[in-house]
Amino acid sequence: MASYPSDALAPTAAFPVVSTVKYSSTGASATVFNLSQPVSHSGEVAAFIDGVLQGTSGYSISNSGATVTFLATPNASNLTLQTLSLPAALVASSPVFTTVQQEYSNTTAVTVDSNSFTINSNTISFVFPAAATPTTTADFEVFVGGVYQNPDAFTFPSTVYGSQGIDIADNTATKLLLNFASNLTDDSDSSHTATFRHGTAAYTGSSLTFDGGDEYLFIPTHGDFNVNKSFTLDIWNKPDTGTSMTANQTLFARHETSTNFYELKYVGANSNVGFIVNEGGDITEIYGGNANGGSNYHVAVSYEASTANLRLYVNNVKVAHTNYVPGVTTQSGNVVIGANNDFASNGEFFNGSIEFVRFAEGSRYRAAGLQPVTDFSPNKQTGAPLGAISEDDTLSLRVFNFSADTISRFQSMADRKPDSGIESSRTFDVTTFTSQAGYEKRRLKSRRSKRNYDLTYSAITGVEKTAIETFYNARSGTFESFTFDLSHVNESGTIVARFDGPLTISQTYSIGNRLIDNFYTVSFKLMEVFD
Repeated sequence: MASYPSDALAPTAAFPVVSTVKYSSTGASATVFNLSQPVSHSGEVAAFIDGVLQGTSGYSISNSGATVTFLATPNASNLTLQTLSLPAALVASSPVFTTVQQEYSNTTAVTVDSNSFTINSNTISFVFPAAATPTTTADFEVFVGGVYQNPDAFTFPSTVYGSQGIDIADNTATKLLLNFASNLTDDSDSSHTATFRHGTAAYTGSSLTFDGGDEYLFIPTHGDFNVNKSFTLDIWNKPDTGTSMTANQTLFARHETSTNFYELKYVGANSNVGFIVNEGGDITEIYGGNANGGSNYHVAVSYEASTANLRLYVNNVKVAHTNYVPGVTTQSGNVVIGANNDFASNGEFFNGSIEFVRFAEGSRYRAAGLQPVTDFSPNKQTGAPLGAISEDDTLSLRVFNFSADTISRFQSMADRKPDSGIESSRTFDVTTFTSQAGYEKRRLKSRRSKRNYDLTYSAITGVEKTAIETFYNARSGTFESFTFDLSHVNESGTIVARFDGPLTISQTYSIGNRLIDNFYTVSFKLMEVFD
């Protein structure tokens, strides 16, 4: 069955032939042939293999337009290559739309441009496919676990990869970030002021050292440090060897009173890590892991409010978890790093060095195991990725590439939309009659509606007019049905249709005798049928 508009073909003879070159017995290996004169694109060449016109998709222009290259060997007894003169109006320059996609998972490392990526709660910067060149967030889509993410859920351009990637992080989620790069500067957007007390801050490389005597770091109270919502506190540190490991040592604490506080600490001779929350005597605590002096440890506590799950990690392994439902809606108290409080009774001083301290909104760590922490100087982008992306999730980056490509000369009405009117309607077949009692009766012949379309093309050349006219005549007007591609009228799918009435053609103007020099308005009606 014929199809409209793709089978409404333009007559090749309508285009003037500029030059012709013929080849005999091309053989079974040759694919490249010289043209009689250079051209710009494949639409300017009409190729006949043993008298059969070839579609432009079967060959391309090569060598700066001097040759034509066939996708498959013509192997022709006679190959004729005509160079055509095409008016600009009939050159089909179409937008080309492609999608390139990059998938990331928590199980398989993906290598893009020599960089390896795995969803592990530590990798927060991901690159687009190598061929992608987005310029705005409108050029791509981000999906986490198959769910579309709004542009405010990620950062573009990436702070690491620029316009070639995104950061799956919220800058505002990181509330405290101390990297101790020979200073006490908070690198987060909150810019908290940290003060070293009872001594002078001393640095070893990019670590701040504590003597275990009376030194600690002080930060004034702020709502950023509340633990009655999802949060993550993680610290990279190295406790010293010796007797200090036999006593409690506090890494991070916030005390309002003796019965309202929370602490992250090393616990006595057991060398466990513990996190304790005391809310008016209602205590929630978790302990686990093993810590020894002289070794580096990444210690983290992560709370997911939606599941009431409080998790403790030591060296990237979940060592404990418990249920936690905050009982305090408002919290206060100064933050102390390296001691248990800022009162006169403070103690449990930390002896060792700390590489970084980070406090962020969002449950950063959720899985039982993590990839080792290798970024000892994280930036603020590393806070609460996508609030936060789980290690069980997948990440998909889909980039839309748009380009304009001259694909061919005008070949069929598929290249031309009805520019001056599309009217559509639906009808049902209903029989109406009058009963003996005088009542009107109706009978529905079918519950399938029939669609009807009125199409009008204005100021089209004789080439396009002839394509429509030839298709109409081949169907014997209203007699023969055909497949109608609804994309031609900006809908989806196809229907079986026939012409519903005459083909109306009116000449608009003429500038010569050739088809390409004469212009027309053409209109017709289509009716859906169920042949």
